[in-house]
Amino acid sequence: MIGKRKKRSRAILVAALIVCLAAFSLAVRWLGLGARFAREGGTAFQIEVLNGTKEAGVAMEAAKELRRRGVDVLIVDNAERFDFKESILVDRVGNPRLMRKLAKMLGCRVVLEQIPPAPLVDASYIVGYDRVKGSVHERS
Repeated sequence: MIGKRKKRSRAILVAALIVCLAAFSLAVRWLGLGARFAREGGTAFQIEVLNGTKEAGVAMEAAKELRRRGVDVLIVDNAERFDFKESILVDRVGNPRLMRKLAKMLGCRVVLEQIPPAPLVDASYIVGYDRVKGSVHERS
């Protein structure tokens, strides 16, 4: 009888430990704590790439290139409008050092700061017609 109690209490303890570890893992992921810790010690950051042109696939091509360079592209989508003559980098977390690094990497001359209450990404890169080869907008 005593042996069964010990086995049962160990099984309950192991199950509770597994549940606690899973809950901690989910909390770190959902609250973004892992990215915050990585950002403090290294250069880990996440960006979104948005297509600001009418040219299909521009954001995806930019995202592929950024990923090849080691950038964590979290979102690839369309911008709210499709008339961006120049590409724009938007700082979402107030990190000027990161923006200088990204602007240099991207060759982007326009950098803005718009910090929402709970940003999903560190930066938004809106690809404009200046990055579309052979575009009429590129020459103007």
